[in-house]
Amino acid sequence: MLTAAKLVAALLFAGVGYGAAYLVTDTFPEGQLATYFPASIAGIGLWQGWYVMGGRAGHGYYAALGNGFRTSVQITFFGLLLFALREMFMRSASLRYDGPGEAVIATLELFLEYFWQMQTAPVLVTLTLGGALAGLLTEKAARSWR
Repeated sequence: MLTAAKLVAALLFAGVGYGAAYLVTDTFPEGQLATYFPASIAGIGLWQGWYVMGGRAGHGYYAALGNGFRTSVQITFFGLLLFALREMFMRSASLRYDGPGEAVIATLELFLEYFWQMQTAPVLVTLTLGGALAGLLTEKAARSWR
């Protein structure tokens, strides 16, 4: 069901995801393409904001802080997973793996590689403070438009 809190959360977390993804592109190695990276992470933020944060709005400001941080963590997790799987499928199309087990292990290694690559101060601050602020604004929207 459409509520103001879900709409506000979806838009705010799409912005948080886009901002964090834009900052992550600065850490990419030379030659790595980032064509749809910020837009894809913004889409994940839209999805997580609508279902996770929007669905939990209205339970108080302390809960909103925690839920905002949780939503940012989930955006990060699903973004890393999406792009690790994407890279694994691109490599498997080039026949780099001998079997499915090796491809799964490579996906986990790519996930961890991308996780350590994104560990910069601007990205973490954007995710942490942006998630907390978006959570508080979502709570405000839930209380304002009941």
